[in-house]
Amino acid sequence: MKAIFQIILSSFRAAMVSLIPYLFFRSAWIIFIVVNNNYSLVPYEDIATIDILLGKIFPVLLTCTLAYHLSFHFFDERLLVTSLAITMFLVFSGYITKTDGGLVISDAFVLDDAILIPVLVCLGYFLVNRYMKYKLIRTRVVNPILEGAINGMMPHLLVFLVIGAVYFLLEQTSIHSVIEMIAGWPVWIQAYFHTLIIHVIWLTGVHGAAAYYTFFDSSFVSEIYVSNMSFSMFFDVFVIYGGAGSTWALIIAIMLFSNMKFARTLAKISIPFAIINVNELLVFGLPIIFNPILAIPFVLVPMVNHLFAQVYLSLVDVIVIRESIEWVTPSLLDSYLVTGGNVKAILLQVLIISLDVMLYMPFVRKYSNTSNDSLLNTLIRKLRFSYAVPVQKEVSFLGMHNELVEQQDKLNKSLKDILAGELRIYYQPQFESKTLQMIGVESLLRLESDQSLNSPDFIRHFENAKIGEYIDKWVVDTVESDVKTQPVFRNFALKVSLNLNVDSLGDKQFIKDLINKMSGYPVCFEITETIYSQNVELVSESVRMLREAGFLVAIDDFGTGYSSLSMLSALDADVIKLDRLFLKQANTVKGKELYRSMISTLKRLGFVVVSEGIETEEELEFVQSCNADVLQGYYFSRAINVDELEQYFNDEEALGHAPQQHFTITS
Repeated sequence: MKAIFQIILSSFRAAMVSLIPYLFFRSAWIIFIVVNNNYSLVPYEDIATIDILLGKIFPVLLTCTLAYHLSFHFFDERLLVTSLAITMFLVFSGYITKTDGGLVISDAFVLDDAILIPVLVCLGYFLVNRYMKYKLIRTRVVNPILEGAINGMMPHLLVFLVIGAVYFLLEQTSIHSVIEMIAGWPVWIQAYFHTLIIHVIWLTGVHGAAAYYTFFDSSFVSEIYVSNMSFSMFFDVFVIYGGAGSTWALIIAIMLFSNMKFARTLAKISIPFAIINVNELLVFGLPIIFNPILAIPFVLVPMVNHLFAQVYLSLVDVIVIRESIEWVTPSLLDSYLVTGGNVKAILLQVLIISLDVMLYMPFVRKYSNTSNDSLLNTLIRKLRFSYAVPVQKEVSFLGMHNELVEQQDKLNKSLKDILAGELRIYYQPQFESKTLQMIGVESLLRLESDQSLNSPDFIRHFENAKIGEYIDKWVVDTVESDVKTQPVFRNFALKVSLNLNVDSLGDKQFIKDLINKMSGYPVCFEITETIYSQNVELVSESVRMLREAGFLVAIDDFGTGYSSLSMLSALDADVIKLDRLFLKQANTVKGKELYRSMISTLKRLGFVVVSEGIETEEELEFVQSCNADVLQGYYFSRAINVDELEQYFNDEEALGHAPQQHFTITS
């Protein structure tokens, strides 16, 4: 259930991000309308028609984008699901109604349906596909697109009928008695209920005011509430500033207290729209919706404003001289106009905005400090990079809006784990096959925390977020320091192997810096076969640069990829490291012959062959009989720190003789 909620949440955020261009244009259009009302640049009728169309199209766009992003997590036939969601929205939401003049777009509130229907369609489609095994076409005798369309007909029909039945039953129920009960409450209770519900509804992505006025009686808003002003004027002028949630205060808090570049940029872009109380860019772009941290002040701040302003206006003599004012009138100017320039009213707004900034401050800081880019900046400072991290990497976090929330949480947790512990470089010895003399080491990353040493499982989360280069930079710096300062490297010129990820290989400046930094040292750079085979063009240029600079290049985990044999002749590398998987399978006649043939073929092609994962004496003897060049594995040693490496190298058994038993070093 939690995973499904995360998928829905992630998809909704992605849909809102996809709609930012529309929201930006809609906000800009509102500004144009305000200007046009004063200067009559374009005939009012044309402006009004376009404005209506822009407003009416939003529910359809939301249905389409939400269904599309939801379908990414469940299906291959995404367009089928999206088209079904749009069809059901048009049929069941009341968006289109029949009149004597034909079909027309209604004024009914349908944003709730624009969210609910895509969710129901995707979940229904998923359940039908999972439990209904029958397919009209089971074999690929037709075009795959046609096959998907035909097999999608039955799920289409079932989902349509079930959700249609649900909507029919909902229409038969009535909440009229509840609405009547709320309408009978005292005006002050309805007023606070109005402020609360509007902002809670906003957190679901639905326009709070539009939803409230659709479902609840709103006649009380025209009644005198405090002093001589109606509740409607009181709410617009003294409760919300810059839009729902008093987002003027949020903008100021972000600019003052947030270190998130994305949030600060979005806040700056939102300023012109906040001036006329339009805040959709911030609500959907940051986002505030479904945000467990910013949701609290978004609801709390208007409630505090409501109470503070009500008490203030009850104690201080402030009289309004206008019955109404345009909702797009900027804050401070609106209080000036409705009170005829009463300084006490303007002071009230200044006090409330200042208070709101203070209320938003701890939540903005918490949101910034727990965000991935803030944690990454802290990590950068902790790792003390000796050369700059490319600024353009910061934008990679924007793409995370389109990923599962679970992936964001994993990256967040990985960053916290690293900050709570210490990254260490350990070295696993490598040996010449015939003499068993130690000739090199492979550098391996470890995370030390709470007196335990862990493998770097976090690496894949960094790579998914396109920031694996950060770790590579730290590894390079640390290995370079060890090679320069540790006697075991200075005195015996041990070859050091370093692993590189695809982000580093794709950064030509990183490769140039790497060559300059490691020039003169016996270094071999390792690239996994999967990275090489899936990014041939990207990797080839970097490999060429490294080899021309005199470094060796190794293909790690060879044999685990899908294209090993087909790419053998094209591999631009010096060393091939055979994965332990093949050695484990060498307990049969076929397995032994395969392993022996692989080594023989690789050597004939001119590669140096490293056999990884040797754990027993039997495996050692077998690999030696296959004429592998270099050996590595737990039989000789686990990965050890640089101090243990010095001790290990000086051990008489490691200077030319194989251990007589499984070699173990205690920490």
